[in-house]
Amino acid sequence: MPKQQPRRGSRNQQVGRAGEYFVVAELNKRGAYAVAFAGNMPKIDLMACNEDQSRTIHIQVKTKRSGRSWQSSIVGSGPTKRPKNESVFWVFVDLGDVATSPRYWIAPDWWIRNDIDKAHQAYLGRHGGTRPSNPDSKHHSIDEKRLKDWKERWDVLGIFEAVG
Repeated sequence: MPKQQPRRGSRNQQVGRAGEYFVVAELNKRGAYAVAFAGNMPKIDLMACNEDQSRTIHIQVKTKRSGRSWQSSIVGSGPTKRPKNESVFWVFVDLGDVATSPRYWIAPDWWIRNDIDKAHQAYLGRHGGTRPSNPDSKHHSIDEKRLKDWKERWDVLGIFEAVG
């Protein structure tokens, strides 16, 4: 019987699920209540609320374990105004290797939609208005540098008791 090579790392689905569970754990550790959806909800991976359940938010989780960028889509991006009561957020998770604690970037949905649109339009501008390899592709890569102002910004979720 031939010896099987050990699998190197997790599959994409496992990486995504791990990111969701790490975010749920982090939110609960910080005093919120959070739960991941068992099924596949479009654009929402988990829900969370504050201690007295007076504020509920929805979170899209994007997870990576290596490299400098997360994978997303241009679908739904575009100029978006900041809502009066933000309740949808994205949490970007970098799992790193198994010996490293995850790192997090937390940003409002409206900001991410604007950022994706702005970056995509700039990309198209550099290529004559059309994607060079596959004009029909909806893929979009979000580089870690673009999220620098959102690193560890758990406060933007508005579901934690003010300390002080």
